[in-house]
Amino acid sequence: MWTQRNYKNYETSISQIREAINNAQKNSKGTEINREKEEMILLKNVIQTFNQLKKNIKDWENRYVLKSNIDGKVSFLNFWNENQTVNQGDLVFTIIPSNNSSFIAKLKSPAQNSGKIKVGQTVNIKLESYPEAEFGTLQGTINSISLTPNQDGQYLIDVNLPKTLTTSYNKTLIFKQEMKGVAEIITEDLRLIERFFYQFKSVLNR
Repeated sequence: MWTQRNYKNYETSISQIREAINNAQKNSKGTEINREKEEMILLKNVIQTFNQLKKNIKDWENRYVLKSNIDGKVSFLNFWNENQTVNQGDLVFTIIPSNNSSFIAKLKSPAQNSGKIKVGQTVNIKLESYPEAEFGTLQGTINSISLTPNQDGQYLIDVNLPKTLTTSYNKTLIFKQEMKGVAEIITEDLRLIERFFYQFKSVLNR
């Protein structure tokens, strides 16, 4: 009798132990699932924060960093002081590429007769530093014209120049920043001769 009762007690204990094990396993699985969910949420938050940080850095660079897509030497056009304010559109410096390059002349043309100026027209340039009688002229081609005038009412014109600054007298000129002169644009029916302030800046030869 005692043995039978004892056996039943053991059987009950074993059943309780099995139930406890099953419950523990269920809780363990639930805990593991919850842990994985928490890890996924944390990982998602980290990725979102990282992407937002990259965006903020990119926005900051676009707003405050002056950088160039080409390698070369920096040539400053003015004297700049530490903490001096730079306004949007200010020309701070130009880049003189280290490798093969061509040159661009920057022209400012008044609105008068600007409708006759077109892309592809020939431009003859007479430089103040190189007298025409001795050195001749440089010849280029209009590459682009601004759609609207600037605050001074002038249109900005880009003129492509040869890779080598060779004049009509077959003389090669030494490149310098802020070269000034007279630009003669050959239009369909006349020649527009205006005294422009323009500068040369190097660009990679395409």
